[in-house]
Amino acid sequence: MEDELEDAKEAVEGSSTVKETTKWAQIISTFGLVFAAEFGDRSFLSTIALAAAQPPLAVGLGAVAGHAVATIIAVAGGSVIAKYISERAIGIIGGSLFLVFAVTTAIGVF
Repeated sequence: MEDELEDAKEAVEGSSTVKETTKWAQIISTFGLVFAAEFGDRSFLSTIALAAAQPPLAVGLGAVAGHAVATIIAVAGGSVIAKYISERAIGIIGGSLFLVFAVTTAIGVF
């Protein structure tokens, strides 16, 4: 197993397709991904509805705090899970769940 890990590390280090990124590039990439995923979803629309009925500053602060807590849980959970399950397995599980939810939503189960 250690030999395979070393071989993988050497392959990644010698690969010209793997780009080295700065911390700022990682932050901007993460921001773009989260922004694109959140824009127009249910929580986005709920926040719009709340802001129409309540003071916008209070809604904004509550929304930012709620999203921050959810993100902290996701990051902490992701780093714990990554120690035990490969990234490929997580992708397969996540994709499968996405398909299950899509099918059940399409047939009206939820």
